[in-house]
Amino acid sequence: MGIPVLVSLLGALLVTVAGLLFLPQAPQLPVLAEGDWPKLILVYLGAGWSLLGTVQFLRLGQGKLGKVMLALLMLLSLAGSGGISWWVLSFSYQLPAPAQFTAEKPIPSFELKDQNGNAVSDVSLRGKPVVLIFGRGVW
Repeated sequence: MGIPVLVSLLGALLVTVAGLLFLPQAPQLPVLAEGDWPKLILVYLGAGWSLLGTVQFLRLGQGKLGKVMLALLMLLSLAGSGGISWWVLSFSYQLPAPAQFTAEKPIPSFELKDQNGNAVSDVSLRGKPVVLIFGRGVW
């Protein structure tokens, strides 16, 4: 009965560690640097391991106290993964208010890269009708 308990404990530990990776002072790991989704996948993987280990222990294990404690750990792990997901997806993606520009007023100076990596500046667009769209996210 030790393997299901170990899997459940490792899952709860993975949820905890992956949740700590969202803190601002957390180290940036190159593998997990592509936005929030790799870290969220770790959270979900940990929650799945915790659920799997606990279900196996509830099915095969003996002792009511051990079953209750592991079930509570699993519920805490699932609640933690849900809370982390809610926090990340609700609060970390709040967009600032749109900038207010009018057609009569010139836009501020800028130089940015387009989708092909070419430099585009406000000087190169002067006198032409332009629609600027700024997107954010990991594609």
